[in-house]
Amino acid sequence: MSVWISVIMPARNAALYVREAIQSALSQKGVSFELLIADDASVDKTWDCIKSFRGDARVKLWKLRRRRGAAATRNLLLKKARGKYIVPFDADDLMLPGYLKTMWKAIDQRPAVGVVFFHQYFQKKGRRILKSRKVFNPEQMWDLLGRGSLGHPGTMIRCSAIQRIGGYDSSLPFLQDYDLFLRLAEVTRFFCIKGKPRFFYRKRKGTISDCSKGQYRKIFQHVLNKALLRRYQTRVSW
Repeated sequence: MSVWISVIMPARNAALYVREAIQSALSQKGVSFELLIADDASVDKTWDCIKSFRGDARVKLWKLRRRRGAAATRNLLLKKARGKYIVPFDADDLMLPGYLKTMWKAIDQRPAVGVVFFHQYFQKKGRRILKSRKVFNPEQMWDLLGRGSLGHPGTMIRCSAIQRIGGYDSSLPFLQDYDLFLRLAEVTRFFCIKGKPRFFYRKRKGTISDCSKGQYRKIFQHVLNKALLRRYQTRVSW
């Protein structure tokens, strides 16, 4: 059977979560997919957890000896991907039953659409389930760049679209997904999937949600200015 979907997972010091994340992906039914995982030079037991899944033919593994960062690791996995569609998946998040099949049906039936996403996703902090988060559609934000944009949780991307824009910007320390979807919005259409969330995003220390406000603001402004230069040949003085 041909591979329809490539789930790409960079993993860095995620031993506490990665096994559960992988199991949630491998439990998906009714769709053909591969799960590509790269351990980005972890210094904990992440690789030991990952390599225990070698027996599943859907799983492909790489262990990086030098840390590359999440964006560069994702770009590596994109080059290895065989699927028509790409699903970004972090090593500490969870797919709920029906996630991949719902996403695949939505995008496969719409040839003009390059990205599908869920209108809402659940956010997890420790054992606590926070209120579901709503996301914005980048396609509807062409002149509203400052409001924020779509992130990785609950998305599927047409491989040809992500290849067209050159993948992730590995020069960014974070907000690579924000930058990616702003660039995708310039070359393809987006489709929002309504209904109950089918994805858990984990909020924890060491992620973008834990960075300083100053760091976040600096990179956010940089990404916005790049988008303004592409779209209007101008920039903003902050």
